[in-house]
Amino acid sequence: MSITISYSYWYKLYFKFKRRLGEYTDHGFKNPQWLLMFIFGRIHIIRSLMILLASKPELIIPTADSSLFTEIDVDSVVENLRRDGVCLGIHLPNYVLSEILEFTNQTYYLGNGRFELPFTLSNKEEEEAKYGKPFLFGYHYKPSRSCTAIKKLGDDPKLRQIAAKYLVGEPILKSTMLWWSFATPVEQLDERLRFAQGLFHYDLDDYRCLQFLFYLTDVDLYSGPHAYVKGSHSQKKLQYQLSIDRDKSERDLINYYGSERIVNICGEAGSGFAEDQFCFHRANIPTKKDRLILQIKFVLNNYSFS
Repeated sequence: MSITISYSYWYKLYFKFKRRLGEYTDHGFKNPQWLLMFIFGRIHIIRSLMILLASKPELIIPTADSSLFTEIDVDSVVENLRRDGVCLGIHLPNYVLSEILEFTNQTYYLGNGRFELPFTLSNKEEEEAKYGKPFLFGYHYKPSRSCTAIKKLGDDPKLRQIAAKYLVGEPILKSTMLWWSFATPVEQLDERLRFAQGLFHYDLDDYRCLQFLFYLTDVDLYSGPHAYVKGSHSQKKLQYQLSIDRDKSERDLINYYGSERIVNICGEAGSGFAEDQFCFHRANIPTKKDRLILQIKFVLNNYSFS
């Protein structure tokens, strides 16, 4: 697998820029501030400077009655994030998980993220037959608009306080998303790589961005666990910071960070964690079981492209 991924690195890079060049150009013309962030936000010293200049948050002090996460210690979570880039152990209450799962079983998804390929879990095979091959993944954007439980998570005072303290600024809810990753044949590996699946990368949504991820299915090593490189959010060599490509091969990261710092996150449905998206991370490719995850993302700046 690692040899195939290494061989496919430049193949994937070509299709990535071919697919996104129009999007990047459009965003840059519509919002030059986003373009500056996208170009310079990968450099540590510039990120730190912009965070210092950000507005200071008016922190919400949560109570046991106002938060779904009564057992979470906010300062401990923030400390772990600053040290490792990730903090585990943020679990959904069972009743919240049940409400979200009820919604996920009935709602629609976009096959491979394409608006012209909508499907539900009940008609997935039928829609795949029309498409001609199995879907690799399915997205549902902004589920907080339709699911009360997900909206409560986006508004949860403890999650927002964690975001405010870690971002060192007033947190803005950028997005919520449900994401299926389907176990598919090995023959579709190249197609997955075209979508940057299975490859380590970091994201540049803002100068600092924090996401909360919750597994909605049981996740083991065969069902595409999320993986991250411990401490890589604050420890990137200059070559990584200046590179136009944010994707790196596993071999490259092992050579620099060591294999012991690559962590696969497995857990039962309802288990969750917080992650700095500047940390190198990836969604492993599921080989035997499908994976469903909920993403809630906070940023410092709301870049408008209208």
